Amino acid sequence: MKAVTVYGPRNARMEEVEKPRATGDMLVMKVKRTGVCATDQSIYTGESSFIRSGEIKFPCRFGHEWAGVVEEIGPDVTKFKVGDRVYADNFVSCGQCDACKRGDYMACGHIRSVGTVNCWDGCYAEYMQMPERHVFLLPDELSMDEGALIEPASIAYDAFRGVELQKEDTVAVFGTGAIGMIAAWLAKFYGAGQVIMVGRSPDKLEVALKVGADKAVNSRQEDAVEAIKKLTGGKGANLIVETSGAASALKESILSAARYGRISVVSFYERDLDGIPIDPLVLGCVSMVGAAGRAGNAPGVCEIMRINPVKLAPIITHHIPFENCLDIFEHEEKYHAEKIKAMIDFE
Repeated sequence: MKAVTVYGPRNARMEEVEKPRATGDMLVMKVKRTGVCATDQSIYTGESSFIRSGEIKFPCRFGHEWAGVVEEIGPDVTKFKVGDRVYADNFVSCGQCDACKRGDYMACGHIRSVGTVNCWDGCYAEYMQMPERHVFLLPDELSMDEGALIEPASIAYDAFRGVELQKEDTVAVFGTGAIGMIAAWLAKFYGAGQVIMVGRSPDKLEVALKVGADKAVNSRQEDAVEAIKKLTGGKGANLIVETSGAASALKESILSAARYGRISVVSFYERDLDGIPIDPLVLGCVSMVGAAGRAGNAPGVCEIMRINPVKLAPIITHHIPFENCLDIFEHEEKYHAEKIKAMIDFE
């Protein structure tokens, strides 16, 4: 099969490699869609903090957002058949330790991340191999594009764990990438009375208004903190979801939070940060939590995607044939201004 491997900074190649086999409880899926993530770009450029820490090593077959069709099943597979439409977790547990045996996959001491940290071969490939415990049926109501959006949606979903939103609450989202858009979509689904999207691109802010945001704040044109305070009667936002990975946005998130509010940080920062105001966090009794993938997120957000009448199709801005997929990494600058979510098509 054909697959893309990153051998070093800005050194990615599409090559013929061995197709995985369906042994034991493994399934082999024909990939239909792969989403392009900012993490993929940072692995390609070598700028990922996980490369500097040694958690991602070259060569790396990257990519972790995908949906496809079951091509082969191992002899121990019981829940799937050839032809099933599927998506999967973004991690793979060992399946053998005590934690795995009790189904607590995130506590596995040998966990591997698809296409990233401690890399399980990723999805810039014609076929994916995954164990049955990490694969899920894609509902008939959802397209392959939506199936490939489940992984980034599962990250945004984590930002809302433990949060109960009321119609009096305001959610502010920083960042108009795919995860930010999905966070706005989820905030409205969960019942927030007001959802504010903060970004710098007028076109992307318009898309945010289509998927869930009530108000758009262009931080190039106005002070984001002042705008959020004004829109909330001086109180600030009850929940802030920071998805941009910009130090300035993290600072603004702290300054925009309501007393006893929460900041969910759903982004990676490629360097250590200075100048972050901690005193307002303490004085406002604001909680700040990291949000990322975990077991249960993917099927949870998939069900929301199935029943929510508001669809995420507007955030998909590009479709690129698999044979041309390296172009979006080698010439990212020509996509950047318009790109929210790019999809790699295998059909």
